[in-house]
Amino acid sequence: MTKLNLVTVCTDEYPMDYPNKLHRQFQKLTRLNVSHYCITDRPSELSHGIVPITPFKKSQGWWNKINLYSNKMPPGKILYMDLDIVILKNFDTEILAMEKYDESMCCVTDATTWMGETFSSSLMYFESGIHKQIFDRFVKFEDQLVGRKGGDQVWTGPQLPSIQYIDNDFPFLKKNLKFDLLEKYENTYIIPDLIDERIKLVDCGGRPKPHELDTVPYIYQNWRLV
Repeated sequence: MTKLNLVTVCTDEYPMDYPNKLHRQFQKLTRLNVSHYCITDRPSELSHGIVPITPFKKSQGWWNKINLYSNKMPPGKILYMDLDIVILKNFDTEILAMEKYDESMCCVTDATTWMGETFSSSLMYFESGIHKQIFDRFVKFEDQLVGRKGGDQVWTGPQLPSIQYIDNDFPFLKKNLKFDLLEKYENTYIIPDLIDERIKLVDCGGRPKPHELDTVPYIYQNWRLV
């Protein structure tokens, strides 16, 4: 396949064990030839084998993800994953499928269609540099955008010329812990100890984070022990 770059973004106060664990788990499970990168302001804290990239435009919070669209990113295909995604299983099949789509962006559907936007920036696959206009526009209008409700994905989604939602073909690729997996019992929500064995990625966006889920077997095994 085309050169694949797994890229994460870890800036500000986000714990650096998150990118280290995600890259390590991915590498343990994949059979693909992958280069590992992390856009970060703390390069010395990255594990060996993960190449640091200094943010081309340092911003606030999730807006640092806009650096992914810069034409200064390493050439090839970019597979981006949010740091609070826990990898349960190999998903090479889905990655290889994404390479074959004609759309300019492959991603998953947002779990809540937040503010009416279906696009989710939690997992993305695209050609490096193809969306440089998004990065350039952000640099120009950053002061007007940071703090804007909805953040990076609500602003970015409408600018993408074409999107392939990978979960339409692979519905068990990624599930959101809070919105897809929680079970309601009377007035309490319970995190299940067992989930469908076909699920490959569990998205722990928001709270609780993976480091707070030691009692959940599939999180403990695939994050804490990594």
